[in-house]
Amino acid sequence: MKPNQMQTIRRLEEEVDIGKVTLLEPVAAILFYDITLSTVMSSCVQQVLFSDDGLAILEGLNNDAPVGASLRFVSGASGVLLWRRSDNVCFALILGGRQNVSAGDRVECRLKGILQVVDDAEGPSTKREYEVARVPVGAALCGQVVDFLGCPHGSQYQLGMDAQLPLLNDQLDMKSREQINSASFTGIKAVDTLTPLGRGQAQLLVGPPGSGKSSLAVDAILGQHMHQQPGSACVSTIALLAHVSSQQEVVGMVEELSKAGAMRNTTVVSAAEGCGLGERYAALCSALSMGERVRDQGGHSFVVLDDISCMGAMWEMISRALASLGPTAMAIATPLNPDQPILPPDTDASEGDEQQGLVEYEGMLVSASAAQRRRFFSSLIQRSAQVHRRLGGGSMTLLAILPGQPAKGERQPAATAEDYPNLTPCQRDKLLAALAKRQPPVAETLPGCVNTEVVEEFMSIADGQLVLQAPTPDRLHTPDNSKQPEASQQQVGASQDDAAPAWQRLTGSNVDVSASVSRIGSRAYPPAMAMLAPSIRFDLAQAVDAQRFGTDRSETGLHHHHLQRAALLRAALAQPVRQPVPLEEQVAQLYALQKGFFDRGSPETIQEAIAEAVMHIRQDHPDALERIRRTQCLGPMAEAVLKAALVDVKMHHRQKMHGGEERCLLVHVEQARTGKIWICTGSGLELQMLSDEQTNRCRMDNVDGIEQKMQAGA
Repeated sequence: MKPNQMQTIRRLEEEVDIGKVTLLEPVAAILFYDITLSTVMSSCVQQVLFSDDGLAILEGLNNDAPVGASLRFVSGASGVLLWRRSDNVCFALILGGRQNVSAGDRVECRLKGILQVVDDAEGPSTKREYEVARVPVGAALCGQVVDFLGCPHGSQYQLGMDAQLPLLNDQLDMKSREQINSASFTGIKAVDTLTPLGRGQAQLLVGPPGSGKSSLAVDAILGQHMHQQPGSACVSTIALLAHVSSQQEVVGMVEELSKAGAMRNTTVVSAAEGCGLGERYAALCSALSMGERVRDQGGHSFVVLDDISCMGAMWEMISRALASLGPTAMAIATPLNPDQPILPPDTDASEGDEQQGLVEYEGMLVSASAAQRRRFFSSLIQRSAQVHRRLGGGSMTLLAILPGQPAKGERQPAATAEDYPNLTPCQRDKLLAALAKRQPPVAETLPGCVNTEVVEEFMSIADGQLVLQAPTPDRLHTPDNSKQPEASQQQVGASQDDAAPAWQRLTGSNVDVSASVSRIGSRAYPPAMAMLAPSIRFDLAQAVDAQRFGTDRSETGLHHHHLQRAALLRAALAQPVRQPVPLEEQVAQLYALQKGFFDRGSPETIQEAIAEAVMHIRQDHPDALERIRRTQCLGPMAEAVLKAALVDVKMHHRQKMHGGEERCLLVHVEQARTGKIWICTGSGLELQMLSDEQTNRCRMDNVDGIEQKMQAGA
């Protein structure tokens, strides 16, 4: 060793009583020193440049300290290294005592040990091992409401300390992942039909305040619980709910989950009232770490983050702070990548490539600031994964709530009289009068929503999004006599009345079909749903196109037909709050919609018709639903029973309309190598299946004289 290295080792030996030397080979020796958390290393002490709302910008922190390293401020506050902008500028979360941290304070990385390696070939080298901020993730947290440290509110005792994971855990690499090919069932018809959620998928739930995002997320947790009842074919799923809003909302959610029995498999991670951005973000990350523990053990976790707008607020605050630092930030900023330009602190992403330069990120050429922001957002969203089967095959599914609206891209800026300088005074007066009557453009960012650009950034990172519309009167109007540029964003087929129909106040009625998408595709559907759901979505998409581009506005034209069909489907996909629909019932309803059994109904009455049909099938033909629930498939026998039962329900309706008159209906269904004959009367139904090998006769109900009627029908 060189003299200065020996002096360093001897000084450490004086400060630390524990030291040992292990000889591995004659040419190399490794000296490892365990350093207690209270040991202060002079090389780790740096200073704070900016501190506000639980966020800090640090200068000159050790360049080998990893993201997630535990920090200690001189005031006694604790923190964690969040992000590196360069070798010298770092961002940190302040997780305790944030009011006592101010600019100029000293901060230190907590060291776990120093590794001194001496090799004749490569020479001496020193490596530092840092203490990483960890959170409890043990099984004792199930059924509890805790903060990000695993402590129940009002208590300092941490639960689940038998297992711990890093708060800012790394994403799985591609070799450890597997293709998503199974469904994460939610029990919400609009979600499971239009934007199915696959196990291991990251899906956004986007909508303005008041659109029902949090309520829908709670329904999804209840659906997960319902789908894993005893006897179910699915594997048990642990739900994690991270809520960073008011404590009153948390209490209400916990009561509803407890009433349904879902809390025993659910952990709620709640941020304290009035906490800073740092602790709110830590609550989200803590819920993800708990879900990763279940995933790594081969289980399946379902994580709801309500909401992730704090990430956009954090990045905006950091950008403003760097701008306020001015030349100070520029003087200490050294790029991690020599080819990456250092941006001026006040440079905005929209000021042009000439000022910022472009960098390659994930195969795209983007501005350097946009690449950094995207990488920061991805660090949270892409923690969801389907683990490869060789590593256990577990999964963590993410449903992230984001208050906002996607970009519409259709509204043009309002014209002004200055745009037409050659008008005569009379023409100018007429133009000003017309512009005064025109409705002003809707603001891109509504109160309580994050910036549209941030929404689009998150949507491009996630595996899909479910977009909800605000329950405003404007959304309930769909005029048939005029085209509107934003028709695709309106509720297709909705009522023209000022008072919204009852079905439009149900869960799932305000889904924006044109903006909602699941990028996993049909792999996220259960097998039975994959046969039925795409046609429903196609019909709704046709209605959107008819509203935007249709020219035939008559009541007999295709335009009117598509709108009526869309209104019927929307009403059928709606459901009451806190009433998840089982898979087998969803399959039965979609089958009835696809085959046209409810086509003569109206949106106002279809909920009642669906409830009656499901009740009849469950009472008289429970075996068919049980087969679908057990296998998650719609086989030929189950399909035949479903259709027979629906025909029977239809005949009961006809009896009511015709005073109980009994009529006989003969239906022929031809399939490959199989002929099916259905005989339906007002009092019963029988199905006869004929094949070359055998004749199976399935009696569906008690029918007087069914054999004679079959012979007469033949």
